[in-house]
Amino acid sequence: MGFAMYPAEVPHSGADGPARLAAAAYAAYERVNVEAFRGDPVANPRLVVEVIATDLVAGWPALVLLTPWTLNGLIFPGDAADSEIPQSLEIAGTPRPVFLITMPDLPRHASVNLVGDVSRWSSPEQARTVARSFVAPFMAAVAVALPGFEEPA
Repeated sequence: MGFAMYPAEVPHSGADGPARLAAAAYAAYERVNVEAFRGDPVANPRLVVEVIATDLVAGWPALVLLTPWTLNGLIFPGDAADSEIPQSLEIAGTPRPVFLITMPDLPRHASVNLVGDVSRWSSPEQARTVARSFVAPFMAAVAVALPGFEEPA
């Protein structure tokens, strides 16, 4: 299987920023899948790397990423200082830690584990259904946690 290479400087601003980052995230995490998780018993062989949803939340691209080993929410803070990146997000009433990630071919990003164990999901359809159920709560949690967020009046 081939990989598209995306530089770490993938533009993330502008209307097409989330789509560019989604393509870059897919490529980077597919590489991790092939190099580290193919044949690993923690990975679900029925699942593939998929970007489930993308959005631009208060100027920060965010996406929900399904992989054969986990379901994560990713936030791309661009040039924001580490101190501006939330250390945790409360998603659907559950506080979840945020991890700052650096990896080849993808800009620095923050990752939130939404579902740690996807090994028992019986089909891609089941995985997508669960993943879609996390999109709105994840994006809302990102919005609330970002600097300068204000609740609508």
